[in-house]
Amino acid sequence: MLRENLIEKIGSLIIAVVLVLYVQSQLHPMIERTYEVPIELLNAPAGYEVRLDGSPRMRITLHGVKEAIESTSADRLRATLDLRNAKPGENLLPIRLQYPPAWDGALTLRAERQRVKVFIEPRLTRQMPVHVRLSGAPEVREVLAEALTEPLSVRVSGAVSEVRRVQEVQAPFDLTGLQGDMEVDITPVAVDKEGNPVLSVQLNPSMVRLKLRLIPQPTVKTVPVSPRLGELPPFPYRVAWFAVEPVAVQVRGNPGRLKEVNVIETAPISLREVTRDTTLKVPLQTPRGVEIIGAREVQVQVRIERLAPEPARSKPHEPSTAQESPPPQSD
Repeated sequence: MLRENLIEKIGSLIIAVVLVLYVQSQLHPMIERTYEVPIELLNAPAGYEVRLDGSPRMRITLHGVKEAIESTSADRLRATLDLRNAKPGENLLPIRLQYPPAWDGALTLRAERQRVKVFIEPRLTRQMPVHVRLSGAPEVREVLAEALTEPLSVRVSGAVSEVRRVQEVQAPFDLTGLQGDMEVDITPVAVDKEGNPVLSVQLNPSMVRLKLRLIPQPTVKTVPVSPRLGELPPFPYRVAWFAVEPVAVQVRGNPGRLKEVNVIETAPISLREVTRDTTLKVPLQTPRGVEIIGAREVQVQVRIERLAPEPARSKPHEPSTAQESPPPQSD
């Protein structure tokens, strides 16, 4: 009896199982959901900086029936790293997952990493000035920007090797479209010698106040150079001729101040001990409120000559006071 229609019975059983599985898959489908959680550091040693190889976050995938998966959330998952027995230098430590006990048996958890490489270094802090880096051009013409930050410096903290990579702390700002003075809070950036950000260090404070002021654009003017002779050569020498090179220089400053500058004098030139032709390098005296463009000294050539001596005067003829003797008389 059992063997009768055996093939049909087996076929019917298979169909029934497939139908049950199909119904179950429709009513209770199996799905996956991936969460990304931060790796928490436990028992970190004081005075040391801990750096993970790779991302400080980890992806965890949950697999199970739809109802169970939809009842989960990322805040019920923890990925912890215990540093209690870690040593300075490189460590390979296991990551421990923590989740509600009800998930056991109902869900399957799969972590992208089981272990993580950890570097532990002494912590270093340096005080570094903030350098403002301006780009673009303001909307107002004929202006320059003066920019200062408050505070003028920040503390750079992190692992010794990372802090030593920092070449400069920059405060970048784009002037494009700027129409007047302004103050704004910006985030300073630590960069290495190639200008790349060093993201593994911390800056304190993390924000600085940038104070930006627009001032009139300095203009340029060409003015002659005037040598200023001080002490003259000793007698009987005198200055026969002198020349200056260059004969004129360019100065830059506020247009109103430049109108008052018509000549640039040299520092006083002393010739007190000069008795022959000479060439001197003499600094220029910069007027208040302007700036000399280029070299701030000139070359002065001086020709010295000796005064001709006065011709000797002859004495006038004086009449003889001796009495002439009479001629001898003959006997």
